[in-house]
This record gives sequence, structure tokens and C-alpha cells, in this order.
Amino acid sequence: MGIARNSIEDLKKRTKISDFILSTTTGKLRGAKGMALCPFHGEKTASMSFTDVENLFHCFGCKMGGDVFKYIQEINNLEFQDAVEFVADNYGFKLSYTDTGQNEDFKKYQAKMNIISDYFKETMESKVSIKALDYLESRGFDSTDIKKYNISFIDSDIEKFQKYCKKNEINNQDLKRLGFMSSNGNFLFKNRILFPILNIRTEIVAFGGRALDDFGPKYLNSSESLLYKKNKNLYFTTDFISSVKKRGYVFLVEGYFDVLALNKLGYSNVASPSGTALTTQQLDVISRYTKKILLCFDNDEAGLAATERVLELRNQLGTKLEINCLNLPQNYKDLSELFENNPKSFKELLKDNYELVEFLIDKSLSVNNDKQRIFEYFQKLSQHLSPLEVDVSLDLLSKKINTSKDILKRELNFQSKNQIDIDKTSVESKYTNAHLVFQDIVTADIVKSNFSFNEQVTEILNLSDEFKKSINELEKDGDKDNQYKNISYTYEQYSESISRLYLHYANLKIDTLIEEFESSKNKDFSLLQSVEDIKKKIEIYQSTL
Repeated sequence: MGIARNSIEDLKKRTKISDFILSTTTGKLRGAKGMALCPFHGEKTASMSFTDVENLFHCFGCKMGGDVFKYIQEINNLEFQDAVEFVADNYGFKLSYTDTGQNEDFKKYQAKMNIISDYFKETMESKVSIKALDYLESRGFDSTDIKKYNISFIDSDIEKFQKYCKKNEINNQDLKRLGFMSSNGNFLFKNRILFPILNIRTEIVAFGGRALDDFGPKYLNSSESLLYKKNKNLYFTTDFISSVKKRGYVFLVEGYFDVLALNKLGYSNVASPSGTALTTQQLDVISRYTKKILLCFDNDEAGLAATERVLELRNQLGTKLEINCLNLPQNYKDLSELFENNPKSFKELLKDNYELVEFLIDKSLSVNNDKQRIFEYFQKLSQHLSPLEVDVSLDLLSKKINTSKDILKRELNFQSKNQIDIDKTSVESKYTNAHLVFQDIVTADIVKSNFSFNEQVTEILNLSDEFKKSINELEKDGDKDNQYKNISYTYEQYSESISRLYLHYANLKIDTLIEEFESSKNKDFSLLQSVEDIKKKIEIYQSTL
């Protein structure tokens, strides 16, 4: 379900960005334009400009900018649609949706989920939950914790549960759409302690279940549903967002009990991918609340692999993240075990954290003293580092293995031509070559189509005068285009080349427009509008990759 585009545009015409900026920070409005203290970074002198004419804002300090909806998203940590609805509520504006029926479905199934949740809570409060209560007590959680964190229970009497559902007009199709039944019609949860998985509005959208017997996997999540997307939702408690705002960072841990353990220790700013592999979508959700992440995955090979994966995933986001790792003592397999055995040690552990790459290097050193093996591991990590990060990390590695940085640099270049080169020039060269490969494929297609441009190619040419000039020269000189006639490529390769080339030139264009805006005396806010238009297109092209 989405909000109709024309409805968003009509709302935007009725809003004034100054209404929201001046209610959330200190500033002055002169006519339709103003300056304010930027709420997204600490400052004493106003550096954020805004205008009611285009409904745009831009900070010359931290470079944050966008339209009125972007401002609401950032200041309140909301999804785009939630931000639009927030603005509409402030003006009493009635939005139109693209699929009203689907909107009603969400509301209807959310209500059904709440009814089912009530049953699980009642079951936890009944006599059948004795074994569950004993288990939770053994893990350090009492009746107060159970209520506070909405931990519930489902026993093995599925027939009783189905009667309850029938009484409340919830049929098997509803249960399947809510993620409680498998594709072959079996109910997923039997004799399990249940942890509620929430959305950002703290509504229950799914459950994670911990088995109390040997039937099935130890941990099991709801299936994907109308309300729950496994690659996007995280497990956290109701105080998560407020705690993140207060502390300014997020703990990212593996399991349900790790989340609850940190909550018991006074840290509600903790989330977990619910026992599944972390995804870029989940990392993106976290990045909307803070750019600082403190990892503490399990003390085993899987936990180390998950930590390495974070290094890879962070580069797929369009935002810079500061990621450190807690150095959990080897005698504890995870945070929950530390909580159960030595909770007072956590404050000291919190001080013992390291930057992500240093943490991974130290882990490698703790199990291997062979310099060549350690360097090969670093080489693997370096594929996910920027040139500057590689250089800084080489300084670190040089000290740790007592080998000169120059030797490590030469070794890094020598090992493989496919590895990232720490020399800045060669890194830029590799990047340029990659972009030229995509450009050659697109150019070949333009030549083969006798220089007739589709909409996507036109968009790319409009971003780059240089690329447009090269195409014009090819069209004028028939001999030059012969080199492109023999280039072969698949449809998939062409589609990827279009997307990659647009992203390449779009980012260059954005930098140019912002620089032009910042250097001009009379601020032309239409330049910022162009930036926002390009950013929206970037999202579309990124979604195709």
C-alpha cells in the first residue's frame, strides 16, 4: 500500500517547511527564506538554510538536506510514508492511497495479530507455562521481566488455540497470512516461549519462538507475512527508539536473550536480526536512528563470520557508519551467558571495544601467528575498505605483526591484480575502468540502435556533458563507431550497465550541484530541488541491482 503521488504533491503545496523547522530548532524566517541551527549536528552558529517556496532545507555544515518530508523523516526517525502521514495529520489533510483495500488489510490483520498475542500472554499466565517459567528463571528473568518485555507462551494444545481463533473469527487462511502456518498447513509454534517482534510503531508483527523440547529447531521465527518482512524487521523492545536517541548508538547482537540481557543491564538501545543473517535492509533501518553501532555477536565461528559480513554490508549503504566491536571474553559464548554468570562485568567490557577492522585482525592474530596467513586474511578484508581505510589499517597491521608498512603495501600489490590497490592513483584507475566498461556497453547499444535514445539513456546523457559529447562525436564520425559494433553483451549486462552508469554520473552531478549552490551568493534553491530529483532516481536505479 502506498500514498498516491498526486496526493503527496497536493500536501506539499499546502505545507510550509518553516512550521516544522522553527518548532524543532532555533531559527529566523525572513519572508519565505530562513536560517536555523542545524538539529542534525552540534553548532552554535546557524548554518541550515530553508525556504517555504520550494519547501527545502540544506545544512552547509553536515550537508544534510531535502524536502519537508525528508526533514520530518530525519528529525523523527520515520519511514517516508510515516513522515508524509505525520505532515498530513498536522494540517488535517486527507491523503489518498493507491490501494485502499490493502490499507484496510493491514489494519484488519494487525487487529488479528493483537488478538492472537493476547492468547499467548494468557497462556503464559496459566498453569501450562510452568516449564517455560522455570526455564526463563534459569536464564535470569522473573515475572516482572516477562510482563515488561511481553514474553509469552504457546503450549502443545493447538486444538485449544484453533478454537480460540475460531471464536474470534480468525481462520487458517488468516493464520497463514500472519505467518503462523507453514506452506503445507502445519502450525509453526508448539510448546515454545515466544518473543514479540515489533515494527517501529511498536506494533507486534511476528514472533520468535524458543523450543522447550527437542521437536524442531531450537529457535524459529514466524514466516514472512503481510506484516513481517524477515530481511527488514529486527527484534527489539518497546523502549528501543527512545533509548537510541538518548544514548546515540545501537548494540547489534545475535539472539533474543542477548537483547533481553542488555535490557536488564539498563541498555534498551539494542537490536537483533532475530537469529538470521543480517541484511542491508536491517542495517539501513538502524542507520536511520544512529550512525554508531557496537557489535557483539556470539563467540564462535558463525559469530565471527557474521561480524565479517557487517564489514561487507556497510559499503552497500549510502551512509557512513561508525562500527566497533565488544571483545567478549572467551569463556562466554554470548552476551546472555555473561549476563547470567557475571552481570557486573559488563560495564568494564563496554570499555573494551575496538574498531571493526582492528577487532577482526586481532581475532585472526589470536588463532594464528603465521604472518603470511594473517596478511592473506587482511587482504580479504581490504576488499571491503576504502583506500584511506586500507592505508590506516596497514599502519595498524604493520605494528601488530612487526613488519614495515612499505613491505605490506608491496605485498598487497603483488598478491593479486584483482585485489584493491592501496595506492590512490591505481584505485581511481580501477574505478574509472569499471565505469568505462559499463559506458562501453551502453555506447555499443546506442551505436547498434543508430543513435536513437531511450528514456534511460537520455537521463544518463543529461547528467554528463562529457559522455554526451563523446556520443555526438561518434555519430558525426562513422569510422569511430566501428569499434563498438563488435561488442557483445547480454540483456542482463546491458540493464546492469544502464543502472551502474546512471549511479556513477548521478553522484558526480549531485556533488556539482551542491558545490554550485554553496558557492553562489544568491542561493538558488532550484539546484537543491534538482539534487532531490536525482536522489529519487538513484533509489529507483539502486533497486534494480
